[in-house]
Amino acid sequence: RAGGGGGSVACITFDLDETCWPTMPPIDAARRAMEPLLAEAMPRSHESGALASLGGAFRALREERPLIAHDMLELRAAALSRVAEEHGEALSSQQVAALGEAFITARSQTGDHLFTDVAGTVARLRAAGYVVGAITDGNADVARDALTAPLFDFAITAADAGCHKGSMPPFLMAAQAAGCHVSQLARHSREDPPS
Repeated sequence: RAGGGGGSVACITFDLDETCWPTMPPIDAARRAMEPLLAEAMPRSHESGALASLGGAFRALREERPLIAHDMLELRAAALSRVAEEHGEALSSQQVAALGEAFITARSQTGDHLFTDVAGTVARLRAAGYVVGAITDGNADVARDALTAPLFDFAITAADAGCHKGSMPPFLMAAQAAGCHVSQLARHSREDPPS
């Protein structure tokens, strides 16, 4: 690692899903954890089997509401409200917020799914003096898992940045969090910062 001049790498950012852990196992576990909470909050929707259609409502809303397409939590809240309304149920904003928080907490339990080389790689990078962060379009919160929290100095989601990571704002936020210029970010992922 070169010293603090412009252009030297100061921070390495990781994508999360499919870079640090497989996408579906934490999501599937979160869905299972949410079943009793959703059954209690939305009994008619649950009894009719409509909660299985949440994914379809989520995808439809992503198309219908492109201004929030980057915000997984907002899309999930809208999907829950839509399915509830379709079955004559009304969720309060407090219920929607509580269900969203419960999902994020459950979905963020990713430490048991880490790919075997992730913790060691991150430890070596940090020992070499790099700031290590995460930039994700997903909604896993690394701070909510005891195994992943110590790996990252910061995490930026698409919801935090107001756009997907194919745009510049997530990288500008990462540079600010790392205390460096955006040109000093190196990304371990499928996407690089836009030029």
